[in-house]
Amino acid sequence: MPNYQAMTHQRPDPQPREGTTEHVLVVFDALRRRMEGVHVPDFLGIDITMSQAKILLLLVNEQQLPMSRLAARLGVSLSTVSGHVDRLVEQGLVARHEEPADRRQVVVAPTAAAVELAERFHDLNVTQLRQLLDRMTQDERLDVARAFSHIARAIDDMLVDDRIHDPDGSATASRPERNTP
Repeated sequence: MPNYQAMTHQRPDPQPREGTTEHVLVVFDALRRRMEGVHVPDFLGIDITMSQAKILLLLVNEQQLPMSRLAARLGVSLSTVSGHVDRLVEQGLVARHEEPADRRQVVVAPTAAAVELAERFHDLNVTQLRQLLDRMTQDERLDVARAFSHIARAIDDMLVDDRIHDPDGSATASRPERNTP
């Protein structure tokens, strides 16, 4: 696992040239640290671990996954993900069932409570972003909207590249198509 704290303090070029990838990363890191200072208290009130949050976000996004696929997506062993899922089942956030076609295959899905928790995460983010945007001029908000559009396009490009480089399509095949504005 990368040591993010060490990474943020190691800057080979303290004044990267404006517009370079390094410059954007330095600006993003400064923004991230400021947002954490404001955002952390809201997230501390949510009683799940980061590992559990990752599982929930994957499940809410995918709607359901076989345990083996969930472990692979997280890059952890089946026993590790199984322990986390056990705790999420106890909390009423995840439901587990056998795959009818292959009873050895265990599938996990988010419960309504998990979807509600994901919506709470989303609402916290939207609330904070709204507060920030309200402090900006219209031109600044247009700059932010343009930046988000550029990032969205880059994400779409990445997804296309992933599909091209994933011979069996397993990385994206089970993702449901979403109609997002």
